[in-house]
This record gives sequence, C-alpha cells and structure tokens, in this order.
Amino acid sequence: MKNALLILLLAAGTLFAQTNEEPTITATDGTNEEPIITATGGTNEGPVITAIDGYAARVGNTIITYGEIRESVAPYMQQLFQRYQGEELARYIQETMLAARESLIEEALIQEEAKSLGLALPPPAIQEEANRLIRERFDNNRTHFNRALADRRMTYEEWLDDVSDQITLRLYYNREVIRRASVSKEAIREAYEQHKDEFFIPFKVKFSAILINKGTSEEDRAVKKQQVDDILQKLTAGADFAETAKEVSEGIRADDGGAFPWSEPKDIREELRPALHSVATGEISGLIETDEEFYIIKIEERREEGTVPLENVREQIESQLLALDQKRLHEELMARLTERHFVIRY
Repeated sequence: MKNALLILLLAAGTLFAQTNEEPTITATDGTNEEPIITATGGTNEGPVITAIDGYAARVGNTIITYGEIRESVAPYMQQLFQRYQGEELARYIQETMLAARESLIEEALIQEEAKSLGLALPPPAIQEEANRLIRERFDNNRTHFNRALADRRMTYEEWLDDVSDQITLRLYYNREVIRRASVSKEAIREAYEQHKDEFFIPFKVKFSAILINKGTSEEDRAVKKQQVDDILQKLTAGADFAETAKEVSEGIRADDGGAFPWSEPKDIREELRPALHSVATGEISGLIETDEEFYIIKIEERREEGTVPLENVREQIESQLLALDQKRLHEELMARLTERHFVIRY
C-alpha cells in the first residue's frame, strides 16, 4: 500500500493496542500462508476468520508475523464490525490486514536502513521517551503499565528496545521525508490558477418573505389583494418585517419571521429571483405576484459572486501540495530501501 508508513506515522497510535471487541481468530500451526477469511450472511452472523499465526513477511533479518498484523489492526477492528457485516466485512478486514502488512514492511525497511547506517540514540533520550509514554498512556501508573507488558509477554528491556526503534524510525523518516518536503510560492500560485473554479463563490442572499395565498374565488382574490396592499403600506411606513410576517404570513417560515437561510437564486422559485438581485440589502421589494400567491420580500444580507483571494486559501493549498511532495519522497525512499534490503511477502 503506497504511503502506508506516512499514514502510520501521522496517525495517533497507541503503544498497547486494545479493543473491547475483537474478531474471533482461530490460530493453527503453519507458515508462509495468507490469512484465510470467509464470510457467511445473516443478520446476526459476522465473518468467520481464520488467521494463520505464521510468517507474513520478512525484511532482512526481521520477521513479520500475522500476530503482529492482528495487533496493529486491533484498534480498527471494532469500527469495521460496527459498520460492515458478512462478505463486505470480510473484504474490509482482508484489505486492512494487507495494508497493515505493508506498513510493517515499510517500518522494518527503515529500521534495517537505520541499523546499517549505525543510527542510535543515547540511553537518556530513550529513557526520557519511555517515561513520557508511561506518563501519558498509563497516567504514570506502573501497575497498569506492567500489566500491559505482561499481556504482551514482553520484558521492560524488550519494550525499551521497541521505544528506541520507534524513535529512530521517526527521526530517520522526518529527515528523509518530512523535512525535505517543500512547496514554492510559484507552485502555490500555479495550483491556485489551475483550480480557480474550486474557489469560486456563487451569489447568495439571505432574505425574509411574507406570503399571502390568493384564494380560489374572485372575491377571495380581491380581499387578499387589499390585505397585501395594506401590509406593504405598513412595512413602507416602518413596521417591523419579522413581526409582521409572524402575524400575517401564510408561509411555512412564518413563525421564524419569514426568514430563509443563505440561498442561491437557483434554489428559489423563479418569480422571486429578480428581486433577490435588484433589491438592496435591508430594503423591501414591491408586491411580487405568482399564479397562486402574493409575496413581499426583504433582503437581509447578500454575498456577491467572486473568487476567494489566494491569500485566504494559501495555507490550504500549501498543505495539500506539501502532502503530495511528502508522498513522492515517501515512495522514492521506499523504492530505494526495497532495492537495498531483502523483502519477501508470504
């Protein structure tokens, strides 16, 4: 999976992955085989998963097992079981495990390279990081920490070695990818010009409306016409539009003072659109007549169409371009390391 390690490093990981619900896994002896995942349908049935706890991959002298893969994906299993079921769940679990295998391979490649370069950290730096992890992830509770070690059948020294490996991995990756990634001002401007349509702001307006139905008979229509003329005269004389709408409007937003949210003209009925453009902000339209209703509208706010200035989206564009450059550097690094170190997937 391309960029798997980058995702792994940027994600918020946990030292001891735990989940309340894990898939039922049957382990059998054997190596050099893919995990076998099958699924059965039914409302109360999930997939039947059989994962062989053997070799999943080898990088140099480092062996990656399916047990390590299951441990790395454990935090995501509960989410998958909540969102999917049956064959779809089985497929997502398989994809997640394969992606995790690639992440672990990439991590092992970096660690192999770091060893070959003789990269190492002084013991005080390792101990300081270990103390930070215990403090932040176990609330400095050594009993809980020791229990987590016991659950993983790991000694404190072995865990310190893991901490050292992870620090070295991050430092090396930051040096080779994160810090080398860069974006020029010219590239940002060019991306802005190429995708300028994505930063277009359409004309929008926030308005309030009073609606009076015309009625069905000629007599009704005459009465309604007189009513709406009187309303318009009151508003012109200074009556509050929202309060008037609450009193007389027959529209669905009457209780809200006839207020409509920000809208584009294309989402408003055609007869009202000219007034949305022509009536000034804070002003009231004249009488607008349709086949079945009378309308009076007030323009509350308007936002003319235009394009978001470059300065307003510069950080957004820079972040996206920086991610692309990091992805490029990541892929180039993995290609180099794969050529230098032995890798096999079982």
